[in-house]
Amino acid sequence: MKSTTTKLMITAAALAFATGVASAQTLQADIPFAFRAGDKVMAPGTYQVKANEARQYVIISNFETKQSVIVLAIAQNTPPANWTAKGEAVMSFECGASRCELTKLWNGLGYNALAFRRHETGRYEQAFVTEIRLARVNGD
Repeated sequence: MKSTTTKLMITAAALAFATGVASAQTLQADIPFAFRAGDKVMAPGTYQVKANEARQYVIISNFETKQSVIVLAIAQNTPPANWTAKGEAVMSFECGASRCELTKLWNGLGYNALAFRRHETGRYEQAFVTEIRLARVNGD
């Protein structure tokens, strides 16, 4: 009985996750630097980004390097005015001397941008923000 219940729970969770992925928008970004997304370091390259604002997660995949990561948002914030004025999807990275880290993503359509957990910069390290524009993948 426990085995059947466990299997049903796993199936329901997988179905809920798959439904969320299906409703996610597929975007593409060319990221020319290595970056951290969640707890994973990703190589420079072309990435497909599936952003699901309602479920507050993003799937970032590089098919060439076979790297993928699911990053959970810690908050939703109003996107900056310059993002909404252009109406283009944007990924924002906080970069320092030795690293860049995904901090925000806006899909270009919704009212909220997703904010992600970030690590603090070093005591003497100066941080700067780098923004990468995303393109919609055909079919979305």
